[in-house]
Amino acid sequence: MKKYLLLIPITLALAIFFYPTTSNSNPEGSPGGKTNSAMDGQNCTGCHSGTINSGVGTATITSDIPVNGYVIGNTYTITLTGVKTNCIKFGFELTAENGNSKSGDFMITDNTTKLVNLNKAVTHKTSGTSGSTTKSWTMDWTPTANSNGNTTFYASLLFSNANSNNSGDNVFTTSLLVNEEIVNGISDNTFKNSFNYNSMNKTIETTHAILVYDISGKLVLTSKEKSTNISNLKKGIYILKSENKTQKIILN
Repeated sequence: MKKYLLLIPITLALAIFFYPTTSNSNPEGSPGGKTNSAMDGQNCTGCHSGTINSGVGTATITSDIPVNGYVIGNTYTITLTGVKTNCIKFGFELTAENGNSKSGDFMITDNTTKLVNLNKAVTHKTSGTSGSTTKSWTMDWTPTANSNGNTTFYASLLFSNANSNNSGDNVFTTSLLVNEEIVNGISDNTFKNSFNYNSMNKTIETTHAILVYDISGKLVLTSKEKSTNISNLKKGIYILKSENKTQKIILN
């Protein structure tokens, strides 16, 4: 009887020891800070086995930001795409950084992604993990005052083998550098009959209401006049917004 009782805990211990490793994955998304960015310093291997960027697969970030750069206050679409033959489960986290700070604001555009890491990154939801060889996620991004100069998007992408544990997965990282559009010396530029900015006498000619924001996003002037003088504003960077146009200007 004593031998029988002794066998029970031994059997349980062996069963636990040899039981397959359970998944440390996150079907509802990354816990945050796993983009392989300079600030985050970690990637998907924090929860999954494997060496980053090994094996067969690709991860790319694309956007509709113009070649001449983004304008602070405008909204752009960012797309992350992963390709791995026969893969049926995917995951990711993506963020944007400018030097030592997170850059801009992300917005969720469908039910396959969500915000994470204090809303400064985007990751998958369970509804956004299934695919067949190719998987893409899209999100909107609006550059803000902390996006001056340039921004780098970082992403860590997981190719899962769907074996219900964290072994045998592949992790790929990627990044995309984009620059801010710098507008200097604007002179009588017309934008879709929205407004003209004359840098010589610092006036705005407009057929619609005009809003003027400083670089921090604070509204400093509202005008419905056809001609508005802004020479009273301090030197610096401002964002002009009308009914159908956003434009950055520099007052010297």
